[in-house]
Amino acid sequence: MIESPILLDLPVPFYTSRLMIRPMMPGDGPAVWAAVEESRPQIRKWLPWVDDVKCWQDSEKSARQFYANFILRRDFNFCIFKGDVYVGGCGLRNVNWDVPSATVAYWCRESLQGQGYVTEAVGALTLYAFKEMGFKRLVIRCELENTKSAAVANRLGFDLEMTAKGIMAHPRTEELLTICSFVRFDSSGLENSYSYKLGS
Repeated sequence: MIESPILLDLPVPFYTSRLMIRPMMPGDGPAVWAAVEESRPQIRKWLPWVDDVKCWQDSEKSARQFYANFILRRDFNFCIFKGDVYVGGCGLRNVNWDVPSATVAYWCRESLQGQGYVTEAVGALTLYAFKEMGFKRLVIRCELENTKSAAVANRLGFDLEMTAKGIMAHPRTEELLTICSFVRFDSSGLENSYSYKLGS
């Protein structure tokens, strides 16, 4: 249990060999919007929230709320950058400080998919979550048909915990979804391949 998470000092940004990862902040809205617009037809199936992003101001509102939540240690939404290019996002949601545990989320803009950026970023985020934030359980959830997302979990050594139908409904169709849940309890085996450096 972490009794006062708001007092956690979290060093950011952090860097992999190719990427910089930092909290989403005010001013990030236009970059996020451009990535969503580029990728909307492909990612809409798995990320229904893109329907709520109708202009760059919508992304900016989210960026400001996400930054507030980061400061309050409620959830953690990070931007992934390669140089000045916004690659996509990753984050820790459904945070339960009593365990502590969280759900790992991620997405990548269409033009930069297939180059290993998400696996690299999420591997570093997983290591960061265990080492810097004190989490003891991390979960990745995805729909059964979302094989690309499941492949990230498998590459990072998350174990399949369960496959269940009906624990989530699709927000647009209300169809009951079959969800795969992958879990990790420590950072064992990640240090060599997904190390990160802290910077400013």
